[in-house]
Amino acid sequence: MRVRSGVFAAWASAWLAGEAAYDDVVARVTGDDEPHRVIGAPLGLRGGDRSACRTDHDVVSVAPASLARQPGAGLASEVPLGWVLPVLRARSPDGVRAVLPVPGDPRGLPGPGQFTAAALAAGEAVLGRGIGLVPQVTEHGSELGSRTTCVLWTAYEVGEPAPDPITVAEAEHELTGATRDAASALTALDVASWRPEVADQLARVRRGVTPDLPPGHDGRAVRLLAQADRLAAVLDLARADAPGSSVTGAEARAREDALRPLGSALRRARVAAYNAVPSRHR
Repeated sequence: MRVRSGVFAAWASAWLAGEAAYDDVVARVTGDDEPHRVIGAPLGLRGGDRSACRTDHDVVSVAPASLARQPGAGLASEVPLGWVLPVLRARSPDGVRAVLPVPGDPRGLPGPGQFTAAALAAGEAVLGRGIGLVPQVTEHGSELGSRTTCVLWTAYEVGEPAPDPITVAEAEHELTGATRDAASALTALDVASWRPEVADQLARVRRGVTPDLPPGHDGRAVRLLAQADRLAAVLDLARADAPGSSVTGAEARAREDALRPLGSALRRARVAAYNAVPSRHR
């Protein structure tokens, strides 16, 4: 799964540091999606066109008016993704970071509020100084035909988040231990007998492509993210039931208990990797 908030945080922070071009940020965050749109951002301008992905039946939530309103301007409607970058430069010039919360693990989020609720529902968000962005991803089309992915980011006023320091080295250590423990637990559960491809994927976990991160991103963080992305694919496979299998409820619960720590370590590894500061800026 592509973590759009992580890509956004890494590339936007590189742009804020003068190490990435504006057009590159928009292109990398968008990827193969339809052009991303933003609502609720304090742009002081109105978006003139409707998103290509919206229909008359779409319901778009609007961030608090205090965020979207500027002196002498009306409430901003949907605008292109790139329009939010100057806002981040004005509000959070030192960079933004990705947060990947789940119910029961809200680390990195501010206190209760609209942004926190939206981030928990989405499982990801971008957080800067006084501003947060949450993506809403919508898929259109048939699974057997062409599909279109539309992304609408909602901007929120946010308070000061709780500190959530984690270094790449710490996340790397946690992920290594969680991977080892999960492999041992799955072996004990005899998962490989009904999902032989899981064992094969675990054996090939060190192979893969380099993540699409900005030039100059911390090299160790790049390697950690590549490992986390490969392990995430293995985790999805291990959690799925084999076609035609007859896994019992007890077996499914035991499997989920064995994999839960790995899922947590994967989120922490991605957070550390996307938010890593290049060594020359430390």
